[in-house]
Amino acid sequence: MCKNISDIIENYKYYLIRLGLSNRTVKEYISDVQRFFKLFDVDYFDDSKVERILNEIKKYIVYLKSERNCSNRGINRKISSFRSFFKFLWKERLVDNNYSDILESMKTPRTLPKAISMQDIKDILSGMDFIFSRVSEKYREFISSRNRLIFIFLVFTGLRVSELVNVKISDFDFSQNTLKVKGKGDKERIVIFNDYVKGFLLDYLKLKEELFSGDFVFVSIRKKRINVRTVQYIFQRVSKVLSFRFRITPHVMRHTFATLMLENGADIVAIKELLGHSNLSTTQIYTKVSIEHLKRNYKIEKVVL
Repeated sequence: MCKNISDIIENYKYYLIRLGLSNRTVKEYISDVQRFFKLFDVDYFDDSKVERILNEIKKYIVYLKSERNCSNRGINRKISSFRSFFKFLWKERLVDNNYSDILESMKTPRTLPKAISMQDIKDILSGMDFIFSRVSEKYREFISSRNRLIFIFLVFTGLRVSELVNVKISDFDFSQNTLKVKGKGDKERIVIFNDYVKGFLLDYLKLKEELFSGDFVFVSIRKKRINVRTVQYIFQRVSKVLSFRFRITPHVMRHTFATLMLENGADIVAIKELLGHSNLSTTQIYTKVSIEHLKRNYKIEKVVL
C-alpha cells in the first residue's frame, strides 16, 4: 500500500519519542530522513521502493564523503537515522523485512580525548578576569564569578555542557555535596562535588541572589538561563586570549575530569557512573589517556645497568 512520506515521517517522530530519545536526537533523526527524501524527490513510499531507496542511501553516503567531505562520525549519525527509520518501517509492518542491518557504519579512528593539566587549570583561572575585563562595572564581579564557576564546575564534575546550563539550585544537596543531573535520554544520575567547588558555588549564589531571582544556577545578565552557545563562547575566548596549544572546549573539561579521576586512583566503573556513560567501553578510552600520562612521566627510560 502506497503511503505519503510526510505522514510516515510524522509517525516515525512519535515512534522515536516513545523510545525515550532526547529532543535533540529526535530532531536530528527526523531532519536526516526528511532531507534525504526531499533530495531524492520521494513523495510516496511502498514496499516495492525499498531496494531503490537503499541504493540511493548508499549513493548519498558516498556523496557526503566524496563531494561534501563530511566526517565519518557525522555520516555514521545519518546512517543511524536511516537504520532507525527502517526498523520503524518493519515494526509498523510497512515493509516485510528489517533492512536496518544492511546499512553498515563507516570506520572511525578512536582518537585519545584531549585533556589539560592541573597547571593549565591554574593558568586559565588566573587569566579569567583579564579575558572578560570589558564587561560593564555593574555586572563585572557577577560575570567573573559565573565564568570562573562554569570552568571549575565542568573540570570537577565532568558535566556535559547541555547538563550544565540546566542545573538548578533545587537539584543540589549541599549537606551531601551532591547534584541531581538529567543527562542523555532524560536519565537521572547523581554527581559529586568537593568542598573547593562548593565554596565557589556558594559565593557565586550570593552574588546571583543580589541581582537575579529564579532556580537556574547559571544565568545571563538578561536574567535568563545561560545557553550552550554562551558557554562555548567563553571557552573560545579562553583559547584565543591565552593562545592555548589546542582549542579549549567544554568537552575538553569533561575529558580532563575523567583523566584526573583515573590518574588519582578512581575506579573506572565509578567514573562511568559519574560521567553518565551507558557503556563501560566509552569510559575505557580514558585508561589509554592515563597510560600516555604515565609514559610522559616515566623518568628512567635511559637508565641502564
